[in-house]
Amino acid sequence: MLNWEEEVAPALARAGLAQQPVVAEPQRPQADEVAIAPQVAAPTQAASLGGGAALRVNAADKRVINAKTDVNQLVPFKYKWAWEKYLAGCANHWMPQEINMNRDIALWKDPNGLTEDERRIIKRNLGFFTTADSLAANNIVLGTYRHITAPECRQYLLRQAFEEAIHTHA
Repeated sequence: MLNWEEEVAPALARAGLAQQPVVAEPQRPQADEVAIAPQVAAPTQAASLGGGAALRVNAADKRVINAKTDVNQLVPFKYKWAWEKYLAGCANHWMPQEINMNRDIALWKDPNGLTEDERRIIKRNLGFFTTADSLAANNIVLGTYRHITAPECRQYLLRQAFEEAIHTHA
């Protein structure tokens, strides 16, 4: 596993990729070998062009964690529930600027609007929820997202992280 804190050289050595001595370039084929070479090389060249990355992902091969499929290929879906939650989150979108807080601000500024106990409860709740939403967003992005390999699940996690950022903003 790649670890950014480790030195580059030890990681290469562990992986068996330590610097190899330079090997002399192979000799060019003889004239009688040239006719055979394109026939032998063609399948290898086609396989290298495919490289697996160009192939379509089979939904059955997708896994939420530790999959070997392309994390950037969203469809076909295997986890439809994750995509439905993503769409529901998009439909439920709001921004803090859209909420009219004039009555709340007037109530807060009014010396007779709230008791000191009510003000203390509001301040503590706002402080708690702002911190909690910030922690939730960071946990999604920094702790969970990197382990998820199903693209539709990743899409939902990104949406949820954005939702937590909106809560912190508000």
